[in-house]
Amino acid sequence: MMHLGVSLSAFGHHPAAWRAKGATPRALEIGNFAAQAQKAQDGALDFVLFPDAQAHRPRTGLTPQTMPFDPTTLVAALGTRIKRIGFVATAASGQHELYNLARRFASLDLISQGRAGWNLIASGPTPAWNAEYVKVVSALWESWDENAFVYDKPAGRFFVPEKMHVLDHRGEHFTVRGPLNVNPSPQGKPIIAQTLTAEAIPIAAHSADVLLVTGASHEEGSAWVAEARRLLDVEGRNGSEVRVLANIIPWIGATRAQARDRFEALNALSPASAQTPQGRDVIGTAADIADGLQESFERGEYDGFMILPPAAPDGLDAFVDCVVPELRRRCLFRAHYEGSTLRDHLALDRPKRP
Repeated sequence: MMHLGVSLSAFGHHPAAWRAKGATPRALEIGNFAAQAQKAQDGALDFVLFPDAQAHRPRTGLTPQTMPFDPTTLVAALGTRIKRIGFVATAASGQHELYNLARRFASLDLISQGRAGWNLIASGPTPAWNAEYVKVVSALWESWDENAFVYDKPAGRFFVPEKMHVLDHRGEHFTVRGPLNVNPSPQGKPIIAQTLTAEAIPIAAHSADVLLVTGASHEEGSAWVAEARRLLDVEGRNGSEVRVLANIIPWIGATRAQARDRFEALNALSPASAQTPQGRDVIGTAADIADGLQESFERGEYDGFMILPPAAPDGLDAFVDCVVPELRRRCLFRAHYEGSTLRDHLALDRPKRP
C-alpha cells in the first residue's frame, strides 16, 4: 500500500504563492495550519510535515515561505486537537542542545499519543558530530521499558529500577548520562525523517525511518536511494524498516490545460532564480497525477510520496478531494486509518528496547 505525507506551509511551496489570488495574511495564523492538517487527516494521509527555513543558516532575511511558528510548538498545539494523523516537525541539530531536543520530541510523542516525528536537519559542524548527536538522541528515547512505571502504591514503588536504562554516554563530542525524564509513548519513540543528500546518506542509513527524496534529477535521486539502501545492509538494517518517499509538487486541474495554466501563472509571478526545486513537478488532471504516482510506485522506486502543495489550501484540497479517491479506486491507498500511531500509519514495527 502506498504511503503519503504532506508538507504544510502558510501559503504553499511555490515562492510566489503568497501573491496568488485569494492569499491573505490570515494564512500565517494557527487556524490555517489546523485546517490544512485536518484536511490531510480527512484523506487519511500518513502524516503532515512542518518544514522550517530557519533551520538552515546563514540567512539574511525572511521569505514568504518561512514558517511563522517553531514547528515543535505548532505540533504541541495541533497534536491534541487533531487526533489521528501523524506530525513531523523540523529541527536542526546545530541549533538545539541535545538533551533538550530529545526531551522535546519525546514529549511531543507522548502528547500526541504516539504520532510524532523529527525531521532531522544535520547542521552540526562535522558529519561525525551529527552522527553522534543523532545516535545519542535516539538512545535517550530508549531510557525506559514500556512497562517501567508501575505506580504501585501499597509497595511504594513508582517504577521498576531494572527497567530504567542509564545511557552514561561518553563520546568524542558529547557526554550524556541520562535517563530521559519522559515516559515512552504508544509507538515507543518518535520516528526520524531525513531528506537525502550525498552528505546525509550515512546518517540517514543509520538512523532514519523515513527517507525523503527531493528535486534532484531522477538519476541523481535514484543513485542516492540506491546508496542509502546499500548502507542499510552495511548497518544491518532491513529495507522494510525504512520508508522512501519522493517529493512531488502536484498541479491539478479539471483539464490538463487548466493545470498547465495554474503552473505558468504562478511561475510568471516569481523569477526563475527564486524557484529552487523542492520536488518534482507533476501537472495534469487527478487521473494524470494518479497515473504518474502509480507507475513510479509499481516500479518499486519508492514506498510513497511527499506532497508539496504549490499553493495552500487549494493544492491540498485538490489532492485530497480528487487524487486520493482516484488512488483508492485503484486499490493503492487506504480508505481509513487502521492503527493509531505514526508507526502504524507507516507500517513500521515498534522499536525493540535494549
